[in-house]
Amino acid sequence: MTNDLRKFDLNLLIVFEAVFTTGNISKAARQLNQSQPTLSNSLTRLRGLVDDPLFVRKGKGVEPTTKAISMIGPVRDALQIIRTGVAGSMEFEPSLSKRTFRILILDQLEPILIPPVVRQIQDHQSVSLEAVPLATTPVVESLNNGTLDLALSVFTNDLDEFECEVVGCADLVVIARKDHPKINGPFTIEHLREISHIALIPQMRALSRVDEALQRLNIERHIAYTVTKMWSFPYIVANTDLIALFPGDFARAAARHFPIELQPVPFEVPEQQIYMIWKKNLTDDPGHRWLRNQIKSAYRQSLMELEAADPALMTT
Repeated sequence: MTNDLRKFDLNLLIVFEAVFTTGNISKAARQLNQSQPTLSNSLTRLRGLVDDPLFVRKGKGVEPTTKAISMIGPVRDALQIIRTGVAGSMEFEPSLSKRTFRILILDQLEPILIPPVVRQIQDHQSVSLEAVPLATTPVVESLNNGTLDLALSVFTNDLDEFECEVVGCADLVVIARKDHPKINGPFTIEHLREISHIALIPQMRALSRVDEALQRLNIERHIAYTVTKMWSFPYIVANTDLIALFPGDFARAAARHFPIELQPVPFEVPEQQIYMIWKKNLTDDPGHRWLRNQIKSAYRQSLMELEAADPALMTT
């Protein structure tokens, strides 16, 4: 690997970041408005400079080598410093950007936050959002190395290199199919005990404090079926006699599309905040600031839409 920085062209690093982000040579070329041969030539030059293939073919795309994974964090940090320095206090213009934001978002937040954000960018065909899976993403490491731009979670951290901001509150409700044969009148703790539940697998339930609250109150429930994603809940609940303890905002959104009813939880649940978490060096970046503002605006807009559609749901 050469140590002579004079041989490095900034465009080579931009190409490297685009290929790493898209995982595909053709997509990276389209993102940068380059021909595929031009981008491939740039990648070949960079490979020679770092003495590593950087990417190897996998399926219809490419995957990064160990060297590329070790490079992406510093490269993104360097490009970010340059972008921020050049942009200064300029506002981010999504119609002129070719940026992809990588976000980790809990299932329960996706139907609330993403549609309003996507509506803001869908006509630009430039800015892209990429959701990364919670189960396989080490959040702290990914934020640190630049493979993740933003995390939306009910948990925060006290590490000095991160910033966090509250987006909203994560409340809890009970969902059941409409006209459930065992639910007449107010929902009680006895209903929780007597009716079988659908729930997330234990390691995913650990992200909430539901089991902790149930144990504290000595409430035992029968979990008939466990799933790995919250999107499974509304359909299964609507077509069985199972019930579920479910995030309130997601439940209110789902109730607009599935024949389910929301019931208040018959015990006290500790309030949980929903946080945006990001690395401090992105705080003043115009694009990242735009993304955070879109997330906050989307949350407010979604709550207003839910209330306008069915005010009764918001009181559950």
